[in-house]
Amino acid sequence: MDRKYWFWINNIKGIGNIKVRRLLKAFDDNPRAVYEAEEKELKEKSGGLGLTEKDLNLICDKKNAEIIFEEYGEYNCMGGISFAVPPDGEYPSRLKELYDRPNILYYKGRLPCEDARAVAVVGSRNCSEYGRSIAKELGRRLGAAGASVISGLALGIDGEAHRGAVMGGGRSYGVLAGGVDICYPAGNFNIYMDLQRDGGVISEFPPKTSTRAGMFPLRNRIISGLSDAVIVVEAGPKSGTLITVAHALEQNRQVYAVPGRIGDTDSIGCNRLISEGARIIADLDEFMEELGLDAESGGENKKNNLLLATDEKMLYSQLLDFNPKSLDTLSGVCGLPPERIFAALVELELKGLIRETAKNFYMRIR
Repeated sequence: MDRKYWFWINNIKGIGNIKVRRLLKAFDDNPRAVYEAEEKELKEKSGGLGLTEKDLNLICDKKNAEIIFEEYGEYNCMGGISFAVPPDGEYPSRLKELYDRPNILYYKGRLPCEDARAVAVVGSRNCSEYGRSIAKELGRRLGAAGASVISGLALGIDGEAHRGAVMGGGRSYGVLAGGVDICYPAGNFNIYMDLQRDGGVISEFPPKTSTRAGMFPLRNRIISGLSDAVIVVEAGPKSGTLITVAHALEQNRQVYAVPGRIGDTDSIGCNRLISEGARIIADLDEFMEELGLDAESGGENKKNNLLLATDEKMLYSQLLDFNPKSLDTLSGVCGLPPERIFAALVELELKGLIRETAKNFYMRIR
């Protein structure tokens, strides 16, 4: 297989994914045959493929060996970027079954392991502290249990799920709506680098492609397509996350949703999904068991509890619902003097189990 011709056919500006796939089908999935075909043959075989005269002109104009070798050579000089196409053994089998599968996947790091469960964790960018904690804990448990955690590297829920997976020692994969050489959003640069070490960043868009709004729905079908199940942590009534859900249902993937409080804007989408038949995540241990993953391997906090002092255990047990609690509330429930409460909270923070979300308000993060 001559890979430069796959690179060529997927980088003809103006010829999209579906048209490329139709063209490849007409030439027995051989892009070199498309390249070498005379204009007359292209016109004959393109009948009924939805290709216009303009499309054929674009293809013919791109048939320049010097340009092809120059562009492919430039791509090969981009450090750490690889690509996979459907004939490759490394191309994800979960995507091969999709009618609108990408004809090429660029990536930095690696592609998801075929024999590991893959779970997408997605949700709102403008999420609550509760949503952040749940997304991170889900990512951590899934990663620690050996599952691949898939998301979109966006701010909010996506980024927290990635962070949790990395924190759990697992692998996570960010699907981008732009080139893999460009971190978007820039605020997630650290996790973007972590994913290249502990998973990968993936895109169907060529390097140097800037992210634009219309690319996100295309990106979302890959997120769900790479996954066995999709979890929605928080989503508003018109959230772009619901596009991922629509793709997941079309792809016959199981959809789960984390319930939220009635009246919270970012809970409307999740609660509506549950009412329409999405599986509810009411208990994290039960959810892990339902996926066939070892809940104990993802439940490191249970082991950590054994290493906590008595005051720390008492306080930590009051923070298991991921909702911030005030210092006064904790003091009242535990019946400990303020100095012992404060000392125990400091220790729990240092151990990475809780954090202060506002002045004298604390919540669990593991």
